[in-house]
Amino acid sequence: MTLKLISSVLLLAALTGCAVGPDYVRPELEAEVPAGWAERPTMTEALAETTASPMSRWWESFGDTTLNSLVEKALVHNNDLAAAAGRVLEAEALFGGAKSQQYPTLEIGGTGSRSKNSQAGSSTFLPSHSNAFSANATLRYEADLWGRLARGKEAALASLLSSEQDRRALAQSLIAGVVRTWLQIRELQMQVELNDRTVINFTDNLETVQNRYNRGLVTALDVHLAAQNLAAAQAIGPATRLSLAESRRRLEILVGQYPSGLIPSNDLENAQGTQPPMVMPEPLAPVPAGLPSDLLERRPDLVAAEMNLHATVARIGEAKAALYPRISLTASAGSSSSELNDLFTSPADVWSLAGNLFMPLINRGATKAQIKAAEARTMQATAMYRSTILQAFSEVENALDQDHYQKLQEDFLVESVSSARRSVDLAEDRYMRGLDNILVALESQRRLYTAESQLLTTERLRRTARVNLIQALGGPWDELNNDQNQGVER
Repeated sequence: MTLKLISSVLLLAALTGCAVGPDYVRPELEAEVPAGWAERPTMTEALAETTASPMSRWWESFGDTTLNSLVEKALVHNNDLAAAAGRVLEAEALFGGAKSQQYPTLEIGGTGSRSKNSQAGSSTFLPSHSNAFSANATLRYEADLWGRLARGKEAALASLLSSEQDRRALAQSLIAGVVRTWLQIRELQMQVELNDRTVINFTDNLETVQNRYNRGLVTALDVHLAAQNLAAAQAIGPATRLSLAESRRRLEILVGQYPSGLIPSNDLENAQGTQPPMVMPEPLAPVPAGLPSDLLERRPDLVAAEMNLHATVARIGEAKAALYPRISLTASAGSSSSELNDLFTSPADVWSLAGNLFMPLINRGATKAQIKAAEARTMQATAMYRSTILQAFSEVENALDQDHYQKLQEDFLVESVSSARRSVDLAEDRYMRGLDNILVALESQRRLYTAESQLLTTERLRRTARVNLIQALGGPWDELNNDQNQGVER
């Protein structure tokens, strides 16, 4: 947690000194939490015990300036993140209102009037006029003997902290979403490139087979089989390009711009119109997984869930305090005069001092119902907090598994592609020499295309797994705070 968050939590504890209702205590998990993550014998990178932290701006490790620009644009223009910032400001205003209720309020006012009174004393009426002016100041203060106002302030502060952490969690999710979508776009670009290259190769094969047919070396069946192989590869192209356009639109929405399907706009060609070699970026550096217990402090969504729970506990005390008498003091002072210019010099001063006692009697059943409702909300928030923690543990374990098994899958697919390429060379050579029929050559070509396509997908998934692991571990993302509440006095 940041120093600011720690100080705010300490303030939450200090607010509960003389207040009715339960004080917040972090609930115990019903499930047993192990001391470390599940062991994966062949994967030591992500489980390495280290105090080093992943770089805050981890996406820059991919070394892509377009990606860096997209992330910055998303942090500025994403509408969901802007809405979350608005919720923080709303919670901040509510906290300010709750805090102000603990202090006296001062009101000033004044009146002015002119009246006419006609009296019948003889044969004529004798009208008389009179003026009245007054000015006063009124001071009101509620003695918070039972902590009703303190509990309200405590709940408002916890809600503010929760909204701040919700915004940080959304920022994390947004950045991870941009990077994942960018990786998907890169893979689909390479899939398009692979498909185009394959179509060219299959077109050359069809021409070769057609020439052999024209020379009477093969039958028409070979021509039709080669043509079918080409058409099948051509059919994959539109579907891949459609997926690429859809992924680009998802990315455009994330960065807050019109979903044209053109981002990144350079596609596969450079300024000269030639196709540069497309490569998948290297995987991110190993991520220290730390300990499961660290997750409760590192993941902002878990902190937000706990602060929400804290707020519901404080609301119980606020509801219980309504059963007790409310004592308020009112003091006013001022002056009155029949002339406006004598208002503040006239000796006709007025003042009053009053104490008010309010004690609910008839509606105590409604108040007790509110207490039960607050306790029920706390029960719900406790269950949600525990559920969120278990889900967070699951996300880390899943990301560690993805990192582990997709690395193994990628290694096997690299070998598969290498073997498939050798098979294609041998099958085409044997076909040209008349030692095998065309089915062996076509099947070898299809196998190579499938293996290369699977390898591209697995390379992307492996890199995505590192992104998922960073997000699941919850940090560090300190540079993303852009805290809009630095000046808030708590």
